[in-house]
Amino acid sequence: MLSCSQLSVQADRSDFRILDDINAAFPAASLNALVGPSGCGKTTLIKAFLGLVDSTGDITNGERPMDSKHASGNLGFVPQFSVAHPSLTVEESLAYAFDLTVSASAGRREVIDEVLKLIGLQAHSEKRVSSLSGGQMRRLGLGLELVSSPDCLICDEVTSGLDPLSEDQIIELLRSLVESQGKTFICTIHNLGKL
Repeated sequence: MLSCSQLSVQADRSDFRILDDINAAFPAASLNALVGPSGCGKTTLIKAFLGLVDSTGDITNGERPMDSKHASGNLGFVPQFSVAHPSLTVEESLAYAFDLTVSASAGRREVIDEVLKLIGLQAHSEKRVSSLSGGQMRRLGLGLELVSSPDCLICDEVTSGLDPLSEDQIIELLRSLVESQGKTFICTIHNLGKL
């Protein structure tokens, strides 16, 4: 379970607190939503969990305490927009993500094949990233994190800008990963009806 207690984040060179004494708990093996209007602090909370901003208070991942300087634990981050290089193929993107995040090279081929299957891009493995649709890009974004098999994935606007069918497919993919692998997802989302 990823949780925080009395978490605060202060704006640079100001006494203003972007987050003020936030308490939250996200159960393991579940699909969770962070909902709120633009500017309410959803992304700042994500950044605090990932150790990308200085914060005060307590953050824990399971039994392991974390802090903003040394984010630890098995967390993955799926940004709103893809970080995959447009001239690489889907398979090359996953292979580079594996090489960057997994210390042992044993099982590389099997992991990439399994992730391609999980995200439903087996038939598109040789396509260039630049030719993917919006929904396929979101699937690839998930795949880039899944190669390192994190227990918990934080997804920023994972369905934003997608057509209704693609939104449903992405949410169904997240649900299937919760059920089949016990993954935990924390998603910033605007349409709570999709969860």
